[in-house]
Amino acid sequence: MYLDSIIQYEMDQLEAKAMHVVVLWLERSRKVFPDYRHATMGKGDPRRSLIFKICYKLVRETQGVLEDTEYSLYVRAQLDVLKHINSNRGTPLIDPNCLVGEKAWKRWKLWKRRYDAIQNKPKNTTDKSTPQGVIKALDGLEKTKEFLAKSLGECTEAKYKEAYLNNNFFRWYNLGKISPYYLATSSYWQGILKPEDYKKLNFDIQVYKPCIEEMVRKKFTELFPNEPLAL
Repeated sequence: MYLDSIIQYEMDQLEAKAMHVVVLWLERSRKVFPDYRHATMGKGDPRRSLIFKICYKLVRETQGVLEDTEYSLYVRAQLDVLKHINSNRGTPLIDPNCLVGEKAWKRWKLWKRRYDAIQNKPKNTTDKSTPQGVIKALDGLEKTKEFLAKSLGECTEAKYKEAYLNNNFFRWYNLGKISPYYLATSSYWQGILKPEDYKKLNFDIQVYKPCIEEMVRKKFTELFPNEPLAL
């Protein structure tokens, strides 16, 4: 897996962030344009590849402008807009260079305005009094449960330890498959992870604890009935 190279080549924080964007691009571009012949990364240090250099340029220029959690949306925005523009063309030219530059930023701002407008529409299924952080926590728990059940089958402490030892956990977390809100409520993972692991993940449990209200704790026990709730 490409994310293993973060540890293998001892990448710094900015390089690691760029590597995450590389993976986001590779996965999303293949999903949006499955029939297109996409560029690939060669063997060896990925920092030598054109894709990495473009993604590094992106994260360097958007430090303090884009939140870490927004890069996934940013990549999605570029590809969604390009798909719309090329909807009547047989074989569009899709290149990672579309991620940087003034036109890319304009595409992002246009897409984000429409995205926010949709997200902010009232939803009949959501209690208006429920804080946004709690809603994110509930959604994160459900998506994590779905992913872990699909990947591991039965969610047990033994299987979690195995995922930790073979580094699958770190890849899953970095790809957004495991929610930080789940880590903030999981006694299994809090027992498995070491202090240095939290630093590697850039995870601060105190950021998420305020959202772990009774509604979230109840949802956790429903989704993970065999796992004790972290105190």
